[in-house]
Amino acid sequence: MKVLGRRAAIATAGALAVTGQASAQDFPSKPIRVIAPFGPGTATDTVARVIANELGKLTGQSVVIENKPGAEGQIGAQAAAAAAPDGYTVFITTQTTQAINQHVYKSLTYDPVKSFAPVCGLTLGAQIVMVKNELPVKTVAEFIALAKKEPGKLSFGSGNGSSRGGAELFRVMAKIDVLGVPYKTQPQAIGDLLGGRIDIIFSDFTAGLPAVLDGRARGIAVTSKKPIPGLEQFPTVDSTVPGFEMWAWTAAYVPVGTPKPIVDKLNALIREAMKSESYLTLTKTTYGIPFPGTPEELAAFQASETKKWGEIVTVAGMQEP
Repeated sequence: MKVLGRRAAIATAGALAVTGQASAQDFPSKPIRVIAPFGPGTATDTVARVIANELGKLTGQSVVIENKPGAEGQIGAQAAAAAAPDGYTVFITTQTTQAINQHVYKSLTYDPVKSFAPVCGLTLGAQIVMVKNELPVKTVAEFIALAKKEPGKLSFGSGNGSSRGGAELFRVMAKIDVLGVPYKTQPQAIGDLLGGRIDIIFSDFTAGLPAVLDGRARGIAVTSKKPIPGLEQFPTVDSTVPGFEMWAWTAAYVPVGTPKPIVDKLNALIREAMKSESYLTLTKTTYGIPFPGTPEELAAFQASETKKWGEIVTVAGMQEP
């Protein structure tokens, strides 16, 4: 009986493998849903829409974006985790849901590792540090001096984990007392900066840079260690606060249990989409870095990012009570 049971298990595994390969050959045969855990106008949403559009061209299928913002991406992550593991729901997200939240919150409605299968990295990008035009500072050093002169009176806004992480780490490393104000999405936080209701934001370039370039806000620095080609007018935070660096990333996942052949097919399709003119234009105009790779490479990268963000959250005291 044991021998027969083992043979049956082997036969079943073989049948599933053949079925997975066959389904991957036909994939996709119906519309694909892409869940973005942040709202329209965010960097995540912008990347998701470009990838979705290119996937539609490559497959001949409709690819629909569903924005599910809120709770630092947890609402979208939960929806994606609960979807059928068949490749027809793709979760395009960031380090906020996959590497930060587990350190900030005591419990989550999803597991960043166990709920998802990695598919492919998409973009890497630094942040622009923005202040409201009314604030009498033009440099990081001047902001720090003002914050030390008026402790607890200045405020920073954030609409995602990396934005909050950048500001909190800056607060700790610069030894200043600045009040944090959370928002549902980054565009909302930027809207309040432009309206003069908060003082400073660490923002992805997609959401924040246009307001700086057209004069609605003042850019005082970037969060990369080296100046960014094309944006040399903005010095690095590191030049004033040695050792400071902050990067954000986007990547694609599917619900755990999605057959490996379909994961590999999606990986190939997304990497092809990343060769498109629209994707390359996106990375050029938002000063992003293309970040393709295998599912295994994304899994390893996520693990290293999770460790890094655990240290940042602890140092910055970002844990929720």
